Amino acid sequence: MQAIMVSEPGGPEVLRVGETDIPRPGRGEVLVRVLAAGVGPWDASLRRGGWSGPWPYIPGAEFAGLVEGHTGDEAGFHDGEPVYGYPSLTSCYAQYVTCPAERLAPIPAGLARTDAAAVPVDGLTAEQGLADVLGVGAGDHVLITAAAGGMGHLAVQIARALGATVVATASPQHHQFVHMCGAAVVVDHNRPDWPDLIRKVTGGGAGKVLAIAAPTLAGAARAALDGAVIATPVRQAAYPDADRVRWQHYNGQPRGSGLIRMAPWFDDGSLDVHIARRYYWQDAAAAHREIEKGHTRGKLVLVVDEDLAATMEL
Repeated sequence: MQAIMVSEPGGPEVLRVGETDIPRPGRGEVLVRVLAAGVGPWDASLRRGGWSGPWPYIPGAEFAGLVEGHTGDEAGFHDGEPVYGYPSLTSCYAQYVTCPAERLAPIPAGLARTDAAAVPVDGLTAEQGLADVLGVGAGDHVLITAAAGGMGHLAVQIARALGATVVATASPQHHQFVHMCGAAVVVDHNRPDWPDLIRKVTGGGAGKVLAIAAPTLAGAARAALDGAVIATPVRQAAYPDADRVRWQHYNGQPRGSGLIRMAPWFDDGSLDVHIARRYYWQDAAAAHREIEKGHTRGKLVLVVDEDLAATMEL
């Protein structure tokens, strides 16, 4: 099979098409023919030098595709079934991938197959932060920072689906988009006084906060009530105002059950993934250059299947 491979750390130019064997599924794994792969900042971080495993490696943490043959029969997945998943932080920029069955789920009917590839990492991380860490539910007010990005725009919609009122931050050019995702109030996180604005509109400060981007952490703490819980996937040695607010760092877990839990929201239209741009997968370097600019609205996708790429004129 063909795959995008990285043989050394470096810029986007180190992403090169290569030939490798089709992976063989191990016990509890399913072989999937990849239709598309999502692109995220974690891919660029590994490529620049964060990868510590053997070389070369295949980037890509999330995918959508079709079950190949009878490899999923024991787990209840059938030949040709559309599925998506988050097998690990690597291996998805390829024509085939193996995925542990418990990290896999059927693609909801309300989610386009190629676009589904952009959901698993950010969708699961957002849903777990809101539902499991913060316990967001009906009647809650929640602050979500960096709400126009890949994780942020999904988090706004998920919080609304859980019944919460959302206050969000984003750059001014994204405010209308974040409102369309369901945020009641959106403030400009480039303003130095944005935490004061949040405290004002929330009547003294946010009680539950999902802080998504590192540059917003200090502001999120300032915008929060005393004793508020701030969930974040951003790891730091020390968090601001930790004596006043309770920080909860977490990593999104690659659970197929979480994808299944979100399926009704995709089907009823309360959740969708915004695709800023689709690339033919052998143009992965261009997608990495775009993701490294740091201002992507929604997600980027690499379309791997030749026929789908042709219909999209990629």
